[in-house]
Amino acid sequence: MADDWEMAQKCGGFVALVSVAALILTGALVVHPVLQGSTLSYRPTGCTTAYSYTAGGEACHCGKNCRSLARCLVVMVMINNSSSPALLVQSEEVLRVSDECSLYYCLRDRDYMDRLLEEFQDTYGQQGQTYPCLYNPQDTQKVLLERIYDEWSIFHALFWAGLIFVLFCCCCLCVPGGLARRQQVKTQPAQQTFIANESGLG
Repeated sequence: MADDWEMAQKCGGFVALVSVAALILTGALVVHPVLQGSTLSYRPTGCTTAYSYTAGGEACHCGKNCRSLARCLVVMVMINNSSSPALLVQSEEVLRVSDECSLYYCLRDRDYMDRLLEEFQDTYGQQGQTYPCLYNPQDTQKVLLERIYDEWSIFHALFWAGLIFVLFCCCCLCVPGGLARRQQVKTQPAQQTFIANESGLG
């Protein structure tokens, strides 16, 4: 029983560690960015490119012992029922790192960054191009090209990690009782044999 209980404790500890780590990671990588960016209130609309240009060039940190020159692409668009252009932003990720760019990069490979900006500008930055986008009814100065995280992202992020934690709690409650009953079943025949031997001797 001691070996079984020790193995159960080790497995339970591992499951608990994984579930807690999953909750922390999903909270930091999914839930917090969604709530902080408040992109859940954005609504679908149509965008038409007004003009675009490249900016940036300031020094930036691209990792450990890495410095580069940031690349920034600005795409201004007209949305339905709007009289002034708004800044098109690729996704929530760009919203968190830049307030003035549609696309922002700080990478070691500068040529690669230039290619990424050129591809995005060819697809969305040419005057007169139209495509679906998302706008904030409370602030039409910025529109979102795509939303990476939505309500279902939060649900899945919390549900599966929480389910693992609940299963771990159930194991903690059920395993000790099961091991105890198993040990009891093992000891009953031995006790009966001992009683029978005593009766025979008497």
